[in-house]
Amino acid sequence: MSTSAELPSSVHAKRPVRPRFFGLMKASTAFLAATLLVQGITAGQLLSGEGSRQLHHAICPIVTVAMVLQIIAAFLVWRAGRGSARYLAVSALLMVLISVQFVVGGSGDLAVHVPLGVALFGASAVLAAQVWLPRPAHTAG
Repeated sequence: MSTSAELPSSVHAKRPVRPRFFGLMKASTAFLAATLLVQGITAGQLLSGEGSRQLHHAICPIVTVAMVLQIIAAFLVWRAGRGSARYLAVSALLMVLISVQFVVGGSGDLAVHVPLGVALFGASAVLAAQVWLPRPAHTAG
């Protein structure tokens, strides 16, 4: 018969160990997703005629800062923390797409800018979910 004293040790044995700097990674993914959400909100207001153009443009440097922090965190998790390179690859792809988004937005091409913005927020939300949600323990068999 198992006792309650045995349960915590078996639970701790299956808990995955997070690489160093994973807390920074969690914070940076949340920050990036939040900034892209705010951009989406201001874009919606802009398209509906409420005139949030200045606010939408003012948030661009904050998105840039969030993306740089995301790249740094992903690099630190991968290199110093011996974590997955997947986070770094996805973050680098997001950085490239955000750069494209800035160029397309500056040119005024809404047919590309709006769907790309939606895709960027979706991708950042998926990345945040992958970082924040616990992974199931792998079992042999």
